[in-house]
Amino acid sequence: MEILKKWFKAGYDGIFEGTSKNMRIALYVLIVLSILFGIFAIQILFWGLGYTDMDNNFAWGAWIIGDLGLVALGGGAFTTGYLLYIFRVDKLRPIINSTVLIGFMCYLFTFVFLLFDLGQPLRAWFGFAYPNWGQGVYPVSMLTEVFFCLSLYFCILVVELIPTVLEHKVLIKNKYVAMVAHYMHLLMWTMAAGGTFLSFFHQGSLGGGMWGVLYAKTVWYAPHFFFMAVVAAMAGGTSFMTLVPYIAGKIMKKEVVPMETYQILTRISGFIFIFYFIFRSYDIYAAVYKYAPMGGREFIDMWGGYYGIWMLVLEMLLFAGPLIFLNIKKYREQEKFMVIGASCGVGAIVVSKLSVLLHGFSAPNFPWKGFTAYGPTFQEWIITFGVFALMILIYMAFVKWFPLFPHLEHNEHDAHH
Repeated sequence: MEILKKWFKAGYDGIFEGTSKNMRIALYVLIVLSILFGIFAIQILFWGLGYTDMDNNFAWGAWIIGDLGLVALGGGAFTTGYLLYIFRVDKLRPIINSTVLIGFMCYLFTFVFLLFDLGQPLRAWFGFAYPNWGQGVYPVSMLTEVFFCLSLYFCILVVELIPTVLEHKVLIKNKYVAMVAHYMHLLMWTMAAGGTFLSFFHQGSLGGGMWGVLYAKTVWYAPHFFFMAVVAAMAGGTSFMTLVPYIAGKIMKKEVVPMETYQILTRISGFIFIFYFIFRSYDIYAAVYKYAPMGGREFIDMWGGYYGIWMLVLEMLLFAGPLIFLNIKKYREQEKFMVIGASCGVGAIVVSKLSVLLHGFSAPNFPWKGFTAYGPTFQEWIITFGVFALMILIYMAFVKWFPLFPHLEHNEHDAHH
């Protein structure tokens, strides 16, 4: 018992050492949410999806909102990696470790969310063993393509994360470990290229293609949805990759990434948002004048119920942030406007995913049927927020024990000398 007490005290001191009272409270909340996540995960996985509010109208649980949101925002990982390693935008190097870690977590917990939606998670390997291939070498099922691309890109993110782990101050002292880390950095451009190829397809298919091909569901049908989802992930993902380390730096009261890096990434994000806004405007136009009439419906009539037209209006309003604050230089160079612009960009992507799922499932297939609503159970909320809590804790652990921010490590090293 004494040994266990010493280990617990050492772990407690290691985690909470040097933290403020508010930070300790936040950590307690995150840890409690993580523990509750574990409890309710066991309940749902072992005793079934009856603990959710899923039915024939809402075939996926509340966590799928986080699922699609994580995948879309995680798209900033492949975009930033491609810009750094292929286009040689070297000023993005201070943020790349953080970007890879965020991308890794987004995809890891996407698998976790999907695990609950499978209903029989022990059969998850069926996706590899019995893929739904058609004639020739292409998948009939969009989910087959999603499964393979998602899995392979996650493997690439694992490889990209290895150098950050190897550069731990203890491990890097070994010359062989240092050599492996060095050569992995040199070859990382191959991972960036492969990751971009895979991520392009699954961003489009999971984010838009799965919904856009459903011609019997007028509210979703849009053949161009695949490509729009890719542009959305690039636009919102780069803003998200900026916000996370920025918030971490404010909490730590340190410059973890130079402001110049933030400026470059937000400028790229704002530029991509121009294309995404044009694409989204065309999407609405096509729905109003082409796809809704094809289904014998009026566009405005498909936006009733609890998840009404206000979601579309909110999304359009949020577009103003990145379009104005990230593209106009005098605003982007002011820190507060840069943060507002990036936050609005992330918000626009999240609201668009909420709209696809909540509004998409609630809108009836036939005009004579009414709109429905979804009421997630307590277990679903805990699963969703528990995943976010785990992501924050993992990020904090990397900040504390691994060289996540080379710029910060370099500055502290210079200060000691």
